[in-house]
Amino acid sequence: MSDLGTEYVDLYLIHWPVPGKHVQAYKTLEILKAEGKIKNIGVSNYAVEDYQELMDNGVTVKPAVNQIEINPFLYRKNTIEFFKKEGVVLQSYRSLRDGKAFNDPTILEIAEAHGKTAAQILGRWCVQKGLIYMPKSVKKDRMVENAQVFDFELTEKEMENL
Repeated sequence: MSDLGTEYVDLYLIHWPVPGKHVQAYKTLEILKAEGKIKNIGVSNYAVEDYQELMDNGVTVKPAVNQIEINPFLYRKNTIEFFKKEGVVLQSYRSLRDGKAFNDPTILEIAEAHGKTAAQILGRWCVQKGLIYMPKSVKKDRMVENAQVFDFELTEKEMENL
């Protein structure tokens, strides 16, 4: 925290549920939360079974967030519904598929209809699905483009097609 220049961290994620280690790691984060050093604990890449292992082993604080890959090409409906019922917010990892879907005909057709880019269509899809959309880029122009997903809405048919 001294390297970050802060007294606490808003959200700390366990990146991967390492077998035999992630439960103890999570319990350590619960101690840090109780000490006020972490405000929220989250997980990343947790399947339903990983989450249930946490809950079955004395964890007292539910994860605030589960960061998993979610996009129109990888939509794990049962997993998503489970975590939503548990009150765990889902953050979409690889929302833009590292640009690998930018030439998909369906995405391009929808993008043209809205005067938007493929990235903006994928981002808007996440927003309309109720997911945290946090795309990754180091280029300012792309950051600006990726943020412009709140001035239009995809139709029900477009959402189904995606």
